[in-house]
Amino acid sequence: MTEDIINLLFNSGKVKDSEEWDAIYQDDLPIAVAASTAELEEALNKLDVVGGYGYIATWKRNLFSFNPKMLSKRAGLIDENGNLLKVARIPKK
Repeated sequence: MTEDIINLLFNSGKVKDSEEWDAIYQDDLPIAVAASTAELEEALNKLDVVGGYGYIATWKRNLFSFNPKMLSKRAGLIDENGNLLKVARIPKK
């Protein structure tokens, strides 16, 4: 199921391929896919490597399974079509 969401993301034209991450969003922030709530903790742990500056990609139908307010304090959120649901924090330079 993770492969399905990644394929849809690439077809959206809003993401780029990455060797290190599941994908890279338009603003060059990493994407970690959480196709289900069981994968959410692993995806957040991946983004902890970069201080949480990135996006969690999930199915739009799963939004009610997650707590978007708690999730958005750590990462941005996009759906399977690359639509921005919550903007990610940007690292200070």
